Formats: sequence, C-alpha cells, structure tokens
Amino acid sequence: MDTRLLALILFFSWYSVCPGLVSAGKPDTTYSISFQLNMSKAVQEQIFDPDSDYLYLVMDHGIDSMRLVPGPDYNYSCMLYNEFDSGVTYHYKFRINSDQWEIVNRSITAQPGIVYVKAWWNNEALNYTRFIVNMKYAVQAGKFNPVTDSVCIVGTMNDSLGSRMNQIDTTFQYSITYSFDPGSVQQYKYRINEDSSGFELAGHPNRMIRIQDTLLQINNDFDNYNPAKCPMTFLCKMNYYVEAHHFDPNVDFLDVAGNFNDWGANDVLFDRLGDTAFTLEKFIDTTWFSQGPLEFKFRINGDWDASELHGKPNRNYAFHDTVNFNPNLFSCYYNNLNPNIPTPPWVYDVSIQGSLIHKEILSGMYTYEDVNGIPEDSTTYQWYRCADSLGIDRMPIDSAWEIIYTVDTLDIGMWLAFEVTPRAAYGDSAVGKTVMVISGSRIGGVGIDELTGLMVKVYPNPANDYIILESREVPEKVELLNQSGQLMLVVSHPDSKAIRIQTGHLARGFYFLKVSANGYRSGVIRFIKQ
Repeated sequence: MDTRLLALILFFSWYSVCPGLVSAGKPDTTYSISFQLNMSKAVQEQIFDPDSDYLYLVMDHGIDSMRLVPGPDYNYSCMLYNEFDSGVTYHYKFRINSDQWEIVNRSITAQPGIVYVKAWWNNEALNYTRFIVNMKYAVQAGKFNPVTDSVCIVGTMNDSLGSRMNQIDTTFQYSITYSFDPGSVQQYKYRINEDSSGFELAGHPNRMIRIQDTLLQINNDFDNYNPAKCPMTFLCKMNYYVEAHHFDPNVDFLDVAGNFNDWGANDVLFDRLGDTAFTLEKFIDTTWFSQGPLEFKFRINGDWDASELHGKPNRNYAFHDTVNFNPNLFSCYYNNLNPNIPTPPWVYDVSIQGSLIHKEILSGMYTYEDVNGIPEDSTTYQWYRCADSLGIDRMPIDSAWEIIYTVDTLDIGMWLAFEVTPRAAYGDSAVGKTVMVISGSRIGGVGIDELTGLMVKVYPNPANDYIILESREVPEKVELLNQSGQLMLVVSHPDSKAIRIQTGHLARGFYFLKVSANGYRSGVIRFIKQ
C-alpha cells in the first residue's frame, strides 16, 4: 500500500475518535482559551454602545490584545489558540475602546484542550431574580391574616434562616428580589411568620429553580393551592444521553418549552432521585382543559438547536382535571431513544474531508451511534459524481465503495457526494438510514476552489507569528492547508467567531484557511506567511 495512503487512513481513523481541538497528526495537547463576555448590563447602563464602541481582550506575557466579535444578546467572543504554556497563570482584563478598563482583576491557568470562559463586564450580571407568592387562597382558607401575619422565603438563598417578603401594594402578593450566580440552583419554600408550623408543602420536596443569565420572575401560589390551576408532571428519561456523553448532568440542564409557557420561560426539570429521570411539576391554568392540547418539546440547555425531535411534530398531551386520582403525567425518553427497544443505528456529522482537486485523496467522515450499544460492523459506502450541487442528477462511481476516494479526471468540474449506510454488528435492527453529503464546491483541476458561501477574513496578512480569523457566524470547523492542499491543522467547534492561531512555526509561503459552518456552508481564504 502507498505509504501516503496508509498515513492518511491512520490519521482519519485517529481523528474520528478524538473530539474537540486537534493538531493534524499529533495528540491533543493544545492550550487554548475561548472567551465570551456578556455586555447586556453595560448596554443597559449606557456604559457601552454596541453601535459605536469596540471591546478588547488584553493579556499579560506579551500576548497582543484582541478585539471581540459581537454576537446575539450582546455576547462578545474571541478565541486564543495555542498561545499558552502548561500550568502558567495569565492575567487579563477586558477594555472598551482604548481607555475604559474593567475594575476587576482576572486570571486563568492554562490547561490541555480548550478552556471556556464566560463572564460579565466587571462581573456585574444582569440576573436579578424576583420571587412572588400569591397568598389569596391562604387568606380565604383562614391560614393567613395579612394584617397580623408576615410571609418569609426559606432556602439556599439565605442559608435556611428565612427572609421576610414585602407586600405588593394592597394585594395578597408578596415579593423579594435576589441576585444569584447564573447557572446556580436554588431550593426554597415559603413560610407564614417565624413558626415552622407555617411551612407550605408539608411532606413534599423543596421548590427548585435554575438561575438564568437574565432578569427572572418566579410566581408561585402558597402551598400550590389555586382553584384556577391544576398540576402537570413532566418526566423525561435521559439515561441514554448521559451514557453516550451527550448530556452531562453536572453542567447541562433540561427544560420544557411549549404553548403553555410561550415556548420558553424557566421550566427546568431536575433529577431528584439521581436515576437520570428528570421531572418537573408545573401548575397550569385550567383553561387548558378546553383550549388544549398542550404542545411542547424538551431542550438541552434551553437551546432550540439542541432540542429533541428535529423536523418532527411537537409532543402533545390532553390536559385534564385531576379528580378521581387521575393525574396529569407525561413520560418519555428524550428524543424517544429508548435503549430497551431495538433501534436502527444512525450516523451524523457526515462530511467530506480533503482538498477538492484532481488526484487528491478524499475521506468520508461521520459519527456512528447506536442506542442499544451495538458496535458498528460492515457499514457500506458509495461515492457519486453529481452535475449539480443538490445531487439530484447523480451517478454512482464504479468501485467507489470505500470510505476513501481518489479524485479522478472525470470529476473535474463536477460535485462529489459521499453516502454512508450504518450497520450494527447484530440485533433486530441492524441497518440504519442512509445519509448523503455533497461537496461544498465543484472539483478543481489545480489549486483550491474558493467558496463564497461563508464570509470570512483573516489578518494580519501577510502574517508572522499569528493570524486572527473572523467569521460572520460561529464556525463548526477551521482547516489550515498548505499550498499543496495538505492538511496542517484542524480546529473543531471553536465556540467563537474570532479565532487566533499561531503561525510562527509555519514555513514561508501561501496557506489556505477553510471555514465550515451549518453543514454545507463554507469559505476559503488565502494568507501569506512571511
């Protein structure tokens, strides 16, 4: 076998099982930091004007300052790649324009791989949480006298010592406001006066909420009693997602978004028993008895891009009265992936790796998954030659049944497609759905075809010790290639629109950066290394 082909196969075999950030042909020992700074409060307080001001990251140890790139909801980001030494602590601050500095001191110690830093300007978060409890029905039941009694909140926010709440005007509602660390989980209950006998929800678990990076208002009825509301329990089993490392209960959270909460809100499910079955009891207005059904989906980290059942209908449930011990309970596996039911395997992140030019070796790339834990075996492949970028008029290439393919003369000016059909080693559902991906551009005869789907820029150009790549959207992957089309470096899921890459070790000459985002969208840009 040709030594170059063998090396390429070994590289792609290694790369497919190494997540995150990798350097071509080397173990992942890169030290990189991804920064994200939320400027919402600074904008609200008119400290920062997003239309005219710029934001910079300034570090010590001789690292040049870097401008952050704006994103949604006044989140600004950048990434420093391969700039750091193991175990070294770096001090840094953020700066508005050329003269307005933060007053806080920041530092971080370099670690292998990517370290993610999320912060607010001056560490002042816009995350006030207001608790409001309705005491109307406690008054009607004779449990509470608004003239002589008080209302307290007791929980993790005050070390269970209790904090007195303030009456809202002359209503039966009482409120109190806290500022919590975003992402923290708070447990609490309400209490009448200082007497422990005045606790609500006797014999029931504490209330639990997860704090968001925003202003939050939590409305409850004392003792969860309100004739106009009825309980609904959501239960979502996450055991497969936890076992497959798609969901980390220590970092990630699960919520439910539906027509009953305006497809958002703060309805987070919690794993109270530690069995990866996440639950939420929510009290929903009884008008949904007639205007239903409830429609909803579960999401990871409140992100619709990470929600279940993509492209499929919403879940629905006929909300009803709970008389005669007929509770409202909806139970499911996330994405309907039940490990106990034979399920065909599937593949995702399907792509074509390599330079789209004559005589170059391409490789199909994908990730295999099987909910039943059955290993892959005898997965089949097929390469196609396409006359268009949609693959409508495509023709299978004879004998192109391997995961790798050498670009032929007949491919010049055409698109190529890679098709994979996953197969499990054994089981009732051994064959999965076929998935196909089409090359991002036509096959070129010489050099690298410039793609215009994704707007990117790079500076300084020519470059010496480093380059900064800026993309209009957060890329999924950045590939560094030399002028011969050889892959020099891969940066996967950088989590930032701005990426800084060390180039001091590169030889003088022309290089290319290929940036990919959202499946087929990609862009290629040249730069010169002096």
